[in-house]
Amino acid sequence: MPKLEQFELKINTGAGGRADTPTYSINGFPVDFESCEGGTGSGESFRAIGMPQSFPHALLLIGPETGSWDIESVEATYECAGSDSYTVYLGAVTLDEETSLNIWHEPPVPAFDV
Repeated sequence: MPKLEQFELKINTGAGGRADTPTYSINGFPVDFESCEGGTGSGESFRAIGMPQSFPHALLLIGPETGSWDIESVEATYECAGSDSYTVYLGAVTLDEETSLNIWHEPPVPAFDV
């Protein structure tokens, strides 16, 4: 498992937004993003950077404390120690006080032609 230096999320909100600022958790510990811009209201876009500097056994985008958050799409870019950055694209999901989104995805396996 690689050490996650930094990750960036670009989130497009659908019809149901949230009023609070999103947070994430790494290995069960809730953390605020180092930087955020944009919004999470209906139809808005949100960009956030997390710098956990840790080995992510679990990395979750936390749902709102009340209500729900309709996410249309998530673009997650990861920078791990000793490897090139990579991007993962996630589809639509609805988060609430009981639902979080797994945003940790291992680096792609190196491939080569034979």
